[in-house]
Amino acid sequence: MIDRLVTLSTWLVAGVIVFPALGAALLHLIDRYYWRDASPRHGPWAVATVTLSGTAFLSVGLVITLVIDGPTLYDFGGTLLPEFVFRADALSVTIGVLDVILTLGILAYTVTRGPHSRRFYTAYLLFTSAVFGIVLSGDLVAIFLFVLVLIAVTARLIGFGEKADSTGGVRNYTLTATVGAVVYLCGVVVAFWLTGTTDTEALGAALSGVGYSEPAVVGSFVVMTIGLALLVALFPLHGWLVETHAKSTDPVSALISGVLPAAATYALLRVLFDVYTTEFLQANPTVTDGIIYGAVGSLILGNVLAYGQRDIKGMLAYSTISQFGLVVAGLMVATETAVFGSIIQLFGHGIVKGALCLVAGIVAIRFDARTLDEFGGIATRSPVVAASFVGLGIALIGLPPTVGFVGKWYIAIAAMDQGLWIVVLFVVVSTMLTLGYVVRFIDRLYFAPFEGPDHGAETVTLPMLFVITAAVLISLAIGLGSVFLEDALRGAIEQLVAPE
Repeated sequence: MIDRLVTLSTWLVAGVIVFPALGAALLHLIDRYYWRDASPRHGPWAVATVTLSGTAFLSVGLVITLVIDGPTLYDFGGTLLPEFVFRADALSVTIGVLDVILTLGILAYTVTRGPHSRRFYTAYLLFTSAVFGIVLSGDLVAIFLFVLVLIAVTARLIGFGEKADSTGGVRNYTLTATVGAVVYLCGVVVAFWLTGTTDTEALGAALSGVGYSEPAVVGSFVVMTIGLALLVALFPLHGWLVETHAKSTDPVSALISGVLPAAATYALLRVLFDVYTTEFLQANPTVTDGIIYGAVGSLILGNVLAYGQRDIKGMLAYSTISQFGLVVAGLMVATETAVFGSIIQLFGHGIVKGALCLVAGIVAIRFDARTLDEFGGIATRSPVVAASFVGLGIALIGLPPTVGFVGKWYIAIAAMDQGLWIVVLFVVVSTMLTLGYVVRFIDRLYFAPFEGPDHGAETVTLPMLFVITAAVLISLAIGLGSVFLEDALRGAIEQLVAPE
């Protein structure tokens, strides 16, 4: 039985990457040879829903096999093709599950509001495939290739924006993200020149033999980190995220906030711990401190800029920059407690911020409200949407017992244990700033008079309401169940941060 499960697990690793891509190809063929000139309004949506539901089923199967038999490997290529290794463990599957949850949830919004184009859903499915490819890749070149796919399909998704200048946003995003990917690849090339391999495990063993203090080793790490930091949108490399947020449709904004930086952050996690290890950080304290200060700067400045925003999407964009600064700071603390906090924060932020982007879209659909002033009195007309905003806002602030509190708590405790008081201080300060700009919107929702248009409750469907309320419940469930999640992830985290 176990042998069958091991075989099945390798197929599942391949399946979660390939199945969405096959769905995208099928959608293209159906549209070209069956629908031809005019595809049905919900036809592409139905294909995407079935495909992502199947991907979710495969993801659950992969989780079950990992629980039963632990991490698994899948070797692809060889002989005439490049050989790449794909690895699945509790951490990689966590980010993959986040991808599936968000993409399925967003479909409840797009079924009525669109976009309804076959091209949109083709890119949407390839987005999911690329994210799984990044988080399951055990080779730095494979990560680069999937990052290129992710950049291409994200640019296509941004192009469906409703703003007249969305084309400029696509161009700027593509250029910026491609530069980040190429910078990352330059670091990979240096590491390959030193060791002759790009497999993460083999590369990690080889670099320890070269010496962590060697300038070329340090340089390769710094260059890779800068490239990935640009994709994560850490300050001051954050401009693309704010622009794409503003010019994208609300479903795409949810992906950009919830999943896109998370995939790049996960790649950074693997580079940091699988390739360079905690011994590298100890051998190069200047590099470690520099990244910590940079992450803390992103944490604070993102929240300061979010505090000054009156547009809901601008506030959410700068908040995302701040949240990923916190995640990276936790990774650089590099203890089991801190890494667990970062993983929880990464997952929870994806759910919360993705749902908040959908809430912003729902409010815009019914009330034409995008700014703080336009949110006045909406709670009297749409209590479920307002209550969902409050619940998600509390999680974003990081108040107990939500997932936002758990992530910050673990990171702060770990930083305190390591004597990194600057991290602890700015976690507290950032929480106060987040409280300030979230409460302003809540105050307008409940205590200001309603003066805007109301297009009627029928403009918001039950699936939309279900998705945003489910996100609130998930944020609470993760917060309350964090002890059980820590037990589930402990083995993978211990192996990750243990010195070679």
